[in-house]
Amino acid sequence: MFKRIIRKIIFLFLVFVRRFYLFKLPNIFSDTRIELKTIPFFQQTTIIRGKGKIFIGEKCMFGTIDGGFNRNGTIEIQARFINAIINIGNNVATNNNIFICSANKIYIGDNTLIGQNVTLMDFEAHGVEPSKRREIGEIGEIVIGSNVWIGNNVLILKDSYVGNNSIIAAGAVVKGKFPENVVIGGIPAKIIKYL
Repeated sequence: MFKRIIRKIIFLFLVFVRRFYLFKLPNIFSDTRIELKTIPFFQQTTIIRGKGKIFIGEKCMFGTIDGGFNRNGTIEIQARFINAIINIGNNVATNNNIFICSANKIYIGDNTLIGQNVTLMDFEAHGVEPSKRREIGEIGEIVIGSNVWIGNNVLILKDSYVGNNSIIAAGAVVKGKFPENVVIGGIPAKIIKYL
């Protein structure tokens, strides 16, 4: 009985130490304006930067030790320009190697799950015309509803709207408006079925 109690105490201590050992503080650059409702739980190296505003809700988690490439990658949240806004709702959880970059507005609703290697960009990084390739391209916005599940290796482009409770299948390239309660997937993404 005594050995069992000792083993339980050692186990709980190791869980406690492991949790704090794996807790990573984000690298927040000085020009970034960030507002946190509570301190998020960071389990992968996270970079928060840009001249815009970033809002992160309660009980959010960035990265996971259980996902692949945890120690070899980063999460980057970048409100690149002064008027850019990234608003991440409450209880949002991501896997590893996420890139969220805004020139205008990216909104991610409450209870959203984001898979590994996901990119959200609300602008074209370069102009389409050959003479404008060194300039920023068209700027739009991204709105992800609440309780959305975004699979691994998804790319979400400018002017995308995904309704509440929807699922984005792994590997999808999303651009356009999608209603609530649907599964979307493919390149370009389209509705696969209704939930």
